[in-house]
Formats: sequence, C-alpha cells, structure tokens
Amino acid sequence: MVYLLNTEISDKKIVQVGLQNIFGIGKFQADKVCNQFGISKKTKIQELSQDVKNKIVIFVEANFQVGDNLRQNIAEHKALQTRIRCYKGQRAKFKLPRRGQRTHTNSKTVKKIK
Repeated sequence: MVYLLNTEISDKKIVQVGLQNIFGIGKFQADKVCNQFGISKKTKIQELSQDVKNKIVIFVEANFQVGDNLRQNIAEHKALQTRIRCYKGQRAKFKLPRRGQRTHTNSKTVKKIK
C-alpha cells in the first residue's frame, strides 16, 4: 500500500487507476498527470520510484484541488447556498433533488424518512 495525498492506494494498481482513488482526481486529471511525467498506461504504482511519487504529489497539490480542501470547499459552497436561500440551497435543506430530477416517483423514499 502506498499513501499519497491522504489516500491509501494498492501497489498492484495501474498508476492512472490508482490516482483516481484520490478524492478530486478523475480520469482526465489522472491522464494529465501520467502524460506530464511520461508514465505509460500499463505502469503499476510499485514500479514507480519514490522520487517520481513525490513529484506527482507536488504536481497534484499545485495544480488540482483535492482531498480535504475540496471537501471543505464543497461544504462551504452548500452552506452558502442554503444561507442565501437560493433554489439549490432550499432544495438541499429539504433533501430534495437539486438539478431538475423527477420527484413524483423517484424521491418518495427520502420524503418518507423525514
């Protein structure tokens, strides 16, 4: 197991897939990191040297918002929406869908729990 950016990643995983385990890094960002360092798509994490792993961590921290910082930013944004009483904030407050999804049949379970 390798510990990168507060996330445990298995040594046997491919680098691109392992990077996607980090909160805030998706397929596009992981591909961008691999291209930046010239890592092939079939390279496993255990094959990387410690120097390359450190460079990846520095690159990701400098260019992407990941992990706890991203979680905190999302929570602050939701709190702001609720505080200013915008549509999305009000829907979040009542635990209803916020992006126009159907509520007639799909969100009855959430309504019953309240």
